Amino acid sequence: MNIQTERLENHTARFTVTLEPQRLEQAKQTAARNLSKRVNIPGFRKGKVPYRVLLQFLGEGAILEDALEILGNEVYKQALDQSEVQPYGPGELEDFQVDPEPTFKFVVPLQPTVDLGDYRSVRLEFSEPMVEDDQVNRSMRQLQEQHAVIEESQQPVAIGNRVTVEMYAKLIGEDAIEGEKAEEGKPEGEHEHSHDHDDDHEHAHDHGLGGNEFIHEHNTVLVLGEENEEPAPGFRDALVGAAANEERVFELTYPDDEKEYQEFAGKRAQFKVSVKKIETMTLPAMNDDFAARVTEKEEKPLTLLELRMRMRENLQKSVEQRAKSDFAGQVLDELVNKATINFPEALIDDQSEEYLERLDRDLRRQGLTLDDYIRISGKERDAIKTDYHDVAVQNIKRSLVLREIMSAEKIDVTESSIVEQIDKMLGQFGDQAESLRSALDTPAMRENIKNDLMEQGVLDRIVAIAKGEAPALSEEAATTSSEVTEQGEAE
Repeated sequence: MNIQTERLENHTARFTVTLEPQRLEQAKQTAARNLSKRVNIPGFRKGKVPYRVLLQFLGEGAILEDALEILGNEVYKQALDQSEVQPYGPGELEDFQVDPEPTFKFVVPLQPTVDLGDYRSVRLEFSEPMVEDDQVNRSMRQLQEQHAVIEESQQPVAIGNRVTVEMYAKLIGEDAIEGEKAEEGKPEGEHEHSHDHDDDHEHAHDHGLGGNEFIHEHNTVLVLGEENEEPAPGFRDALVGAAANEERVFELTYPDDEKEYQEFAGKRAQFKVSVKKIETMTLPAMNDDFAARVTEKEEKPLTLLELRMRMRENLQKSVEQRAKSDFAGQVLDELVNKATINFPEALIDDQSEEYLERLDRDLRRQGLTLDDYIRISGKERDAIKTDYHDVAVQNIKRSLVLREIMSAEKIDVTESSIVEQIDKMLGQFGDQAESLRSALDTPAMRENIKNDLMEQGVLDRIVAIAKGEAPALSEEAATTSSEVTEQGEAE
């Protein structure tokens, strides 16, 4: 047997295997014996049919087909062992020729490879975020709303009301097609719209908006206060004066310069909103009594000033964590651009297939299936899968680079850090913590916690690298378990 290995441009390898003719003949004899046990030929018992009779009855093609299956598996395994190729997945028979000698050609996808280059030279500027007074005011207002007196109203919608709505929105005009592609290209968890359906709602229907839908919400509660965020600038004003059970359709344009609407900057959208309930809100006075009531279960109730200071501290931690996470994403993209990454198309196909499975699971939680989505959207399954291609490529590159850096930086998580994390997770359950330990402290949960801490550890390390603060590999390559656990808890 002669084996030749050829590396192809698409990160696959081709095995060309030439065999001795007698080996094919032996495989055909074996295939014929197997076939003779399954076919009924007049005058012969099963398993006792001579080769020449079987050849006349079934034809050489049927025997050769079974022989190739038998021989192909053996030949492929031998070629794989001798070539020392690291396959990503199963190979495929590309071609087979009988003359002049039996020759198999297999194509096998290869394991991904990553060359990080001089990844430790990457430097990016990090801006420390600061909480503004209006952010604190907004959070204090939300706390105030949580303790408001709520009463149902029969009057038309007014600023300051709390309303329950059914709401749909789609991009229109020149932005429509672009918006649809952007939405469909996201895996589960990254879509901007939500689907909070009630059990009695019939999902397989047309809301009258067509494609490009980016908001689809049922029984959503909105507070139409001046300081509250709204789905789009002008949304609350467009609802003012609406009565209960009234439906309004209106168009709004997103501004170009506001951060909270950055994804839709300059785009125009059509909203369809049905008002289900209107409620008035009587807010409590913002004073020390309010602060004491909010914190009455604490060891020492807070004053309004102390409550506001705590709110600012919590917001500061939150924005710092978000800024750090965003910065880690920027650094990772820079590292991806700097690296040389190779992987087969089969990996992209598998990743895209996984996104489809996630989409199906997400739809099933809402009472739909992927087949329903295909019927409603009018798109074939392969077309939806193709929409995930670019996202799959980006996520594959990111994952491969993170995995390689994790290895290069020797980032690890100890058993003690996993136990510590489990204890911290149980701590929030108070007296019930120990009774829940058996549910959390399982091999599968430990593995999940380890993976989370490892991921957080490598993200912390690339942030440190980009800031020029990473420890020298010769001094301390591994992230300590306490560092990883602390960051994992913060995340």
